[in-house]
Amino acid sequence: MVRLHRSLSNQSVALKSLVSRALQGERAILSRPSKAVRSDVRGHVVDSALKTQTRLSYPSRQKVLAAYAAGTPVKEIAGRFGIYRGTVWKIVTSAGQPVRSRALSPAVREEVRLLYESGLTLAEITKELGVSRLNARAAIISAGGAMRPQGCRCQRLACT
Repeated sequence: MVRLHRSLSNQSVALKSLVSRALQGERAILSRPSKAVRSDVRGHVVDSALKTQTRLSYPSRQKVLAAYAAGTPVKEIAGRFGIYRGTVWKIVTSAGQPVRSRALSPAVREEVRLLYESGLTLAEITKELGVSRLNARAAIISAGGAMRPQGCRCQRLACT
């Protein structure tokens, strides 16, 4: 059997810990507070997910569908029921209701194309007509137009 010298083992750390605990007195054992029960007037709330999820009851889903059919904006419906906008789309499509399209009318598409060809940027067109950047871009491409490189106003600056 091999005996190690006392200098190779550090028993004093455990002894110091024991002495300091005895001098401080015994610490009270703290218990964790119990989890609060989550309840919601809209339905059962799941706690096990990363984010809490509200399960909409059948009547609540019907109210979402009725609000969507009445033309209420999706953002407003989501806020009213405490759900994501994507959840509204899922409820609507799973119920088989037609999805509202925010496509531009042919007259607006033509105006977007003409303004872009005259040299305006997408930002200027969206500000002037009040349409989204994506809709304006889609209108230009669907009309057979080509997108200019970013930052280039070829028609105005004659940089062709």
